Amino acid sequence: MSGSIRHNLNRLSYFVAIIEEGTITAAAKRLGLSKAVVSKHLQLLEEEVGVSLLVRNTRHIHPTDAGNAFYLRSKEVLIQADEAFESLLEAGKEPTGHIRVTATIDLGVYKVAQLVTEFGRDYPGVGIDLVLTDDQIDIVEQRFDMAFRVGWLRDSSNRARKLSDFNEIVVCEPKTAKKYAVESPADLASIPFISYQGLPERSRVFSRRSKQRKVKLHSVITMNVISALRHAVRSGDCFTIVPDFTVESDLAKKNSCNCCRNGPCSRAGSISSARRVDCGHRLFDYFWTG
Repeated sequence: MSGSIRHNLNRLSYFVAIIEEGTITAAAKRLGLSKAVVSKHLQLLEEEVGVSLLVRNTRHIHPTDAGNAFYLRSKEVLIQADEAFESLLEAGKEPTGHIRVTATIDLGVYKVAQLVTEFGRDYPGVGIDLVLTDDQIDIVEQRFDMAFRVGWLRDSSNRARKLSDFNEIVVCEPKTAKKYAVESPADLASIPFISYQGLPERSRVFSRRSKQRKVKLHSVITMNVISALRHAVRSGDCFTIVPDFTVESDLAKKNSCNCCRNGPCSRAGSISSARRVDCGHRLFDYFWTG
């Protein structure tokens, strides 16, 4: 790929304005340009890409299928360009302001709370409210600037970025693993199972090298907080399946063990959805590198 830009990126902003405003006249007003200039650049853009982007009539302009796809990509490019300029501007000044952050309870306890504290130490001019909840919430309606979620990202108008992967891991007390002598995922059917509400699938796929095995598990008890699951597992003959980052310390101290060494269950990702705020980019980059 050439290092030079072959296309006039200003035309992307003209095209996006036309789509969002609905007419060339309104787009020109928004851009502070004449209607003739905007119309001419639209013509040049369509000639450049070689396809019709808009369907025109006397009152309205509608995007073609190609035009709608081009609009979505163009919008993303313009947002990224704005963020690039804003990150440079922010780099030269100490961030200030107030940010509301939400996270799932367990991700918040095991990961986010520590990072928020460290961020507050490094950037004392930024106030942070951290709210932990497993409820499905509208982050815009409840005025959150950033939300951390675990699992599989649903369709959303919020901008999101995958931060990391995690494994679902089978854990139990060492004495439970010894008692039942689990050798394969199928052996788990003989042990009482307590499920985590955040990972509701009844079937799990265990992977080892290139082999996979699907096991259907049945639980009579479901809990929605990992700390409760940890205490339940320690109490006796049962096992659970949880994200690996929630039991790292227990495994290191041998308070719990991975009772199925034929491989982890399916993999998912930690997801962060964010709305733009004055110092949001600095905060997001901090979590990204943390």
